[in-house]
Amino acid sequence: LKGLSLDRLETLSTIVSQGGITRAAGGDASKQSQFSRQIAELESWFGIDLLDRSSTPIKPTSAALRIAREVDEFLRGLDSLREGAGSGRRTVVFGAGERMIRSYLIPWASKVEREGVSLIFRNLTSSATRAELLAKRVDFGILRKDRCPSGLVSIAMKPIPICLLLPLEVAAAHRKWTWKDVSKVPLLLLEGDERFSDFLKERCLEASVELDVAAEFSSWTQLLDGMQEFKVGGFVPKDLESRFPPGFVSVVLPKLSEYADQYVIAWSSSEVEKRPELAKLVKSLKGK
Repeated sequence: LKGLSLDRLETLSTIVSQGGITRAAGGDASKQSQFSRQIAELESWFGIDLLDRSSTPIKPTSAALRIAREVDEFLRGLDSLREGAGSGRRTVVFGAGERMIRSYLIPWASKVEREGVSLIFRNLTSSATRAELLAKRVDFGILRKDRCPSGLVSIAMKPIPICLLLPLEVAAAHRKWTWKDVSKVPLLLLEGDERFSDFLKERCLEASVELDVAAEFSSWTQLLDGMQEFKVGGFVPKDLESRFPPGFVSVVLPKLSEYADQYVIAWSSSEVEKRPELAKLVKSLKGK
């Protein structure tokens, strides 16, 4: 079985989970080189391409996805055997964005009964969470309502409104802010949030203005840090209120209250039926 090993297969699973070698390596050049070599060895053993090198960035092929699913199922089986044979904790994996992990899952986990259970929180986008739920690499996932697969059980979370935060001295310039007023001040935005971006485009089109976007960030934590350092306003979810930077105030803006982020907590009913530890956590999650 030269070229085939559990280590190489686990590497393939990690690459599929992260969407490519670069993200799986986390910016580590030596690890990226190691992963590339291991994939090449697996390709030689299977006699097929596991990476689509014609795409940018390079992505796993459909064959790689199938193999990774089998590998994950095998590894989960091994974990179950190990846990059943000893007194170890049973692993439960959650997939969600950093914001949801920090604002919801960690506070929830601090209160729920966790005896005999080890919780793993994976920082994933809604799209990645969807893929991981379908592949059964995560047990529970928090994702946008419109991205939840129809075959999963889900419960809706409370809608999360978005507010406009501005530095105190900037906010004092107007008693009632309009979209025209907002277009005259620099703002920070979250990169890649297509739904909210479309909402902003509609509001700007109605007001015949264009926003002055000074910078975009890939996470809400980065955006809040940027607001504090740059002293520049931005649109931020209401659920992050405890982390709003000092010296900023929320400004009422026409029609902004019409927008809210809608998320669900999703899981596989068949997996819950097979694993008592999941069924126990479902009862707690339904209280969210």
